[in-house]
Amino acid sequence: MDLGLFLQIFLNGLMIGGIYALIASGFTLILGVIQVFNFAQGQFYMLGAFIAIAVVTNLGLPYPVAILIALVATALLGAALYFGVIQFTTRSGFFNTMLVTVAFGTVVAQSAMVSFGSREAVLPPVVPGTLSFGGVTIPNGKLVVIAGAVVVMVALHLFMKTRIGVSMLAAAENRDVASLQGINPKRVFWVTMSVGCGLCGIAGALVVPVLAASGTMGSTIFIKALLVVLVGGTGSMSGALLAAFIVGIAESYAFHFFGHLGLLVIFVLVAVLIFFRPGGLLGKPLPVPGE
Repeated sequence: MDLGLFLQIFLNGLMIGGIYALIASGFTLILGVIQVFNFAQGQFYMLGAFIAIAVVTNLGLPYPVAILIALVATALLGAALYFGVIQFTTRSGFFNTMLVTVAFGTVVAQSAMVSFGSREAVLPPVVPGTLSFGGVTIPNGKLVVIAGAVVVMVALHLFMKTRIGVSMLAAAENRDVASLQGINPKRVFWVTMSVGCGLCGIAGALVVPVLAASGTMGSTIFIKALLVVLVGGTGSMSGALLAAFIVGIAESYAFHFFGHLGLLVIFVLVAVLIFFRPGGLLGKPLPVPGE
C-alpha cells in the first residue's frame, strides 16, 4: 500500500470517528448523568440528517443554518422526551426507562420508513472539489465533516466547564451529593437530555453532504456508537472520544482490506478488547439497575 492511499483511508477514518465521537458523547452523557440507556440515540442522528436536507432543499436556507436548526430541533425533542416520559419512568427503574427509549426509537424509525421507504437522500457537496497534498486526495466535503466535528467537540468541552456543565458532571459522579450542594436535578437532567440528543442531531446534519440519509441509518449508527461506548468505557467522556477515533480508523482500514467482512472484523476486535478490559479503555461499570 502506498503512502497516499494509506493516508486517504486514515482521513476517512477520522471523518467516521468524528461522527461516532459526537453520538457516543451524547450517549455517554445521558447514561452517566440520568442513568438512562437511550436506545433512541441513533434515531436523533437520522432526524438531524433529514431535517438538514429538508431545510436546504425545501426552504432554500444555507447549510450552516440547516445544521443549527437540526441541532435545535433534536435538542428540543430530547427535552420533550424527558419531560413527557422519562422524568416519570426513571422512578420505576432502569429497565422500564430503557424500554421507553426503545419504544420511542421504534416509533421514529417506523415513521421514517413509512415516510421515506428505502429511498436515500443526500445533499450536494457543501464545498465541491478535492484537496490534494503529499499524494493524498480527499473530497472537501469530508474535510468539512472532520472540521465540523472538531468544532462541536471543542464547544462541548467548553460547555462542560460552564456552571451547568459542572453540575452535570457532579450529578454523574453522585446525584445525592449534587442535590445537597444545591444542584437542581430536574434542570440538570433535561439539559443533559437536550445536549445528548442535540449532539446526535448535529452529527446527522454534518454527514449528509458526504453520506446518504435513509430511514435505517439510525439503527446502524446506534450499534456502532454502542461499540464505541463499550470500547471507551461506559460513563467516560474521554473514553468515548478516544474509542470513537480508534473504531472509526479501524473500521476504515477493515472495510478497505476485508470489504463487507470489515464489520465482522471490528466486532471481533471489540469482543477481544472487552474480554481483556471489561470496563473499557477509560471507563467504569454500567449503572446498576435500581441504584
